[in-house]
Amino acid sequence: MRSVRVLVHLNNLALGGAQLNAVDIARTLRDRGHQPVLFAQGVDGPAPLVDLAAEHGLDLVVAGDPGTPHAVVRARLSRLAAEHGSQVVHAWEVRAARNAYFGPGRQGRIPIVTTFYGIRMLRGMPRYQPLVLGLGALVPDGRAFGHRDVRLIEPPVDTDSDAPGAVSGAAFRAEVGASDGRLLLCIVTRLVSGLEKDAGVSRTIAALRLLDDPDLVLAVVGGGPSEQHLRAEAAAVNEELGREAIVLTGQRPDPRPAYQAADIVLGMGGSALRGLAFAKPVIVHGASGYTAVHEPGPLVEPHASRCMYGHGDHPADAKALAAQIRTLADAPDRRAELGSWGRDWVVGRFSLGHVSTAFEEIYRELLRQPPGRTAWLRDLEQMTRYEFVKPTARRLLGR
Repeated sequence: MRSVRVLVHLNNLALGGAQLNAVDIARTLRDRGHQPVLFAQGVDGPAPLVDLAAEHGLDLVVAGDPGTPHAVVRARLSRLAAEHGSQVVHAWEVRAARNAYFGPGRQGRIPIVTTFYGIRMLRGMPRYQPLVLGLGALVPDGRAFGHRDVRLIEPPVDTDSDAPGAVSGAAFRAEVGASDGRLLLCIVTRLVSGLEKDAGVSRTIAALRLLDDPDLVLAVVGGGPSEQHLRAEAAAVNEELGREAIVLTGQRPDPRPAYQAADIVLGMGGSALRGLAFAKPVIVHGASGYTAVHEPGPLVEPHASRCMYGHGDHPADAKALAAQIRTLADAPDRRAELGSWGRDWVVGRFSLGHVSTAFEEIYRELLRQPPGRTAWLRDLEQMTRYEFVKPTARRLLGR
């Protein structure tokens, strides 16, 4: 089987879903004999993905910082492609796609596959080279935006390392004060406003306040810009309840002990999928107050098509979430049923091996039939418009 040299341009260096997916796929393909190299623009502050890539034995090149001009970043990306002998560029998200298009993919020299795992379709990505979406709900939008080759590959879960008993959760339970008789709820997420992730945490804190049950503990694993105000909310509720019902642990490089320790997982996206992989019942978070138990029935496909996300109509109301938590807390047999079903569902649909094979096939297809200079030129007008014309117009209009 022919080895493929693939240059993987990461979206950023935070421990977010798309970046973790990119690393997992790259290491899986490396283990199959392919030759990936990772690239990312530098960041201000911590860059935990650097350590994660090193742990997996993956080469990662970091260029510049957030203020480095695009031309400089693209020149370094192009040099890396030449040094590595890259045959394909795999760009994760919009900025990486533009860097690839105006950098090593210029004039169609190297084919580009773009992966976009966002929840709302964005413009400014190459339309005549493959676009991989993670949400089935976005496929019609991708085609409506003019993309000629839209693929659906749902985000992967490493169901070997994310599995019941793969790690111990005992130390984590002790750390957060969840003794054997107490029920542990866990959220693993970046504490940011994007996708209303912080709102989901805030709503869960409010639900714990409404329930006022000394046998419930909520652990929130993650860090980010919203951490300070969420810590303040948690402290206020803990003081009101007279106990440490809510614990924010900060970011963890390996959150698996939290998933293993949990009795119920709450969250969205890859975090919700990982909870299911650990055979835990999951309550899905979303926008505008959306919460729902992930269970067999009419919500399965809507959740899957939006990567475990939803849209609600009661942004300030925590009563529905409190009722969902109460129902699961009072039904251990139901929790076990949902955990077993959820594990089987994730393994059958989202396994890392299955997803990696799908990308492997795209790489080989691009080598057999590269889009070439013609496809690059067809994209030139719209890529130039989104890269140069629109930003210039916004600056001139003071926006």
